Parts: sequence; C-alpha cells; structure tokens
Amino acid sequence: MVGMAKPGSKAALQIFRRGAYRDVSVTVIEFEADKTASAAGRDATKPPAAAPSMLGLTVAELTDAQRRDLKVKGGVRVEAVEGAAARAGVREGDVLLSIDNTEVASVKQFDAALAKLDKSKTITLLVRRGDTVNFLIVRPVR
Repeated sequence: MVGMAKPGSKAALQIFRRGAYRDVSVTVIEFEADKTASAAGRDATKPPAAAPSMLGLTVAELTDAQRRDLKVKGGVRVEAVEGAAARAGVREGDVLLSIDNTEVASVKQFDAALAKLDKSKTITLLVRRGDTVNFLIVRPVR
C-alpha cells in the first residue's frame, strides 16, 4: 500500500507496540537510501568495535559529537554487518536504538539485551538511518 502513495501525502496507520494498539498519522516521504548515519560525524579516533554478535552485527559506542549531531540520547553504531542482520536490511553506519523494545544506549546494554533473547524467535530492531527511523525484523536461520 505504501508503495502506491505519493511523497507528501498523509495516511493514518494503526500500529501495535508494547502490547497496545495506537493510531498515528504519518506523512509519506521518499526514502533516500544513500544517506546513512555514517555521514553524520565519523571520527578518525573512533573507539574499537566489538566482535560480531549472534545477529552478525559488530557495533561501537557513539561519540558525544555523534549523539549531538544525530539528536539521540543513546544507541550504538553498526560498524559491520553480516548474516541474519544483513538479510533483514541492517547496513553499516546505521544506529541501533533498541532490540525487541529494549532501548540500547551502549555496547554493554546491546550485549546484555542480546543475551536475554530467544535465539530461535524473530527479533525486532529499531534502526536509525540518516533522518529515518525504521523497525527491521531479523529472522533466525532455520
């Protein structure tokens, strides 16, 4: 349905989040895939990235400058992506904001959230890419 809507048109959506339905009004925009969060302030002195997670993600802390530029309180930057996360559409440079409705503000919180997940079930990721925030569904390999 969204593919048929013209950029700038308004639509009403009903979403289900955290156990409740919610009606929201949205404005359809054209997505610019080339704009990534990585363009918003990559430092040459970035901290080292962690090893790949069970989802195939390698993440790193956001610097204070990146948080200010992106106007976010928390999140982790995706340094590398492979496997299930790549198939779900996660890209290098994305900022991961939450895992299964659990906010992630640091690599430590990211690791803790992953440790609590059932590896055989689908996982939702809230991802910021440029100025756009999307939910992505990561399906386990069967």
